[in-house]
Order: sequence, then structure tokens, then C-alpha cells
Amino acid sequence: MRRKGGMAVLAAAGLVLLVGCGASNSSNDSASGGSAQQPENAATDSGGKVVGSQAQPKAPAADQPPAARAIIRTGSLTVEADNVEKRRQEAITVISGLKGQVASENTGDDANGNISSANLVVKVPTTSYDVAVDRLSALGKRLQIRQESTDVTEQVVDVDSRIRTQRASLDRMRALLAKANTIGEIVSVESELTRREADLESMLAKQKNLSLQTELATLDLTLTSKDTPPVVTEPDHGFVGGLKGGWHAFTATFSALAAALGAVLPFLVLLALIAVPVWWFRRRLRRSAPPNTSAPVDPGPA
Repeated sequence: MRRKGGMAVLAAAGLVLLVGCGASNSSNDSASGGSAQQPENAATDSGGKVVGSQAQPKAPAADQPPAARAIIRTGSLTVEADNVEKRRQEAITVISGLKGQVASENTGDDANGNISSANLVVKVPTTSYDVAVDRLSALGKRLQIRQESTDVTEQVVDVDSRIRTQRASLDRMRALLAKANTIGEIVSVESELTRREADLESMLAKQKNLSLQTELATLDLTLTSKDTPPVVTEPDHGFVGGLKGGWHAFTATFSALAAALGAVLPFLVLLALIAVPVWWFRRRLRRSAPPNTSAPVDPGPA
């Protein structure tokens, strides 16, 4: 009986072991099947959780290129040349070759009538400004140079944004004008529309001015000749010299008299403004005084 009881216990233990092994195999199979159903591109973390199984993360968008800087460039250049008139023509040719223009020009002559100095205010494209400075400096000996750069990018962006906003506002005002029914509404909307159109025109003018300043650089070019000794002239003698001396004395005397008259004239005008009314008032009083009509006294018999 003891032997039969031991065999029964062993059989029961073997049955329990078989049942446990089958359950573990089925759980492993289900786990492997579930993992097989996951997409191939799914990623798991350290705990086995699926991360990002629905879609791949989007790649970061490419950075937009920065807006071009708006720079206003100005400067001045002084060059000493042996022949100012010739170098002036060469400078104008250089500016024309760079698609620039001469905005203003001022020249000075020496005693012989030759151009001894020239001042040219030129405008060249901003991209060709450095080339223009180098070529103009090569016309002679560079004595002085000054350059300035002003960044107006924020102003340009602000004006552009305000123009877009103002145009959108005008579109809304035109839509309101189309829906207006009464005379009062029409007048009110038209008045506001006119004011906003004027503001838009002002901003457009400012935008154009900024565009011209940033597209064209301004350069003040001065051409000077080398220092030459002054011409010494001998004084004239004889009749011509006396005539010139007398004429100079006459003009000097006339200038002195004119200066004296100009200094006294304001006081004379003030005295006339005071004296003339007083004289006129006294004369009127004399005319309006009654004549003496009293009879003479009879002295009686002698």
C-alpha cells in the first residue's frame, strides 16, 4: 500500500509539471505574436514599451535664410591731382562706367582761368561703392577719406509691415463703404478712407526714399591741385596808376557815405514817424481856433 501511495504522488506531481510547462509555452507564444504585430519601424524603450509606432518623427524644417541687410553707405574722398580738369573728366568716366551719376558739381578757377579745384557729389550702386573708391583714389594722391555705414534694416522691415497692414485696412474700409446705407455712414467711411490713403502714400514715399538710399551710395569727391606760389604783380605808375587810385578812393568814399547813411536812416525814419503826426496835429489846432471878435473899448471924450 505504501508503494502504491508513493506512485500516485509521483504521478500527480508529474501531471502538475506538465500543466505548468504548457501554460508557460502558450504565454511565450502569445507574447511573441504580439511583438510580431508591431510595425517594423517601432522602437522600444528600456521597459519594453513601444514608442512612436504610429509615425516617424518629422525632420526639422530647414532654417530660412536671413533677410538681406539694408545698408546706407556714404563717404568723402579728397584727391590731389596734377591736372584737375583732366582728372575730373576721368572721374566722371569712372562713375559712368559703374552705372552711377553725378548729383552735383562745383568747380573753382585759378588766376589763369584753369580749373584748380572740383567738388563732385556722385551716386553709385552700393555694390560698386568700394570699387569706385579704389578707382577714384588712383586719380592722384589721396589726402583724406571718410566712410560711414548705417544699418536701416529695422526701418525697412517696419515700413513694409505697416504698408501691408495699411493696405489690408483700406480693403476693409472699402468693404464697409460698399455696405453703407445712409449718407452719414458714407461720409464717415469716406473720410476715414481718405485719411488712411494719405497715410499709405506717406509710407510708400518713405519706402521709396529708403530704397534709393540703400541702393545708391553717396560719395563726396574733392579734386585739388598742388600748391603753386602766388603771382606777384608790380604796381602801375603814371596816368593809369593815378586813375586806378582815384577810382579806388572814390569807391571807398562812396562806400563809407553809404554805410553812414544806412546807419542813420533807421533813426531818421523813427523821427519822421514821430514829428510828422505832431506837426499835423498842431496845424489842425491852429486852423480850428476861433478868431478874436471882442469890440474895442471906447476911451470916451478927450
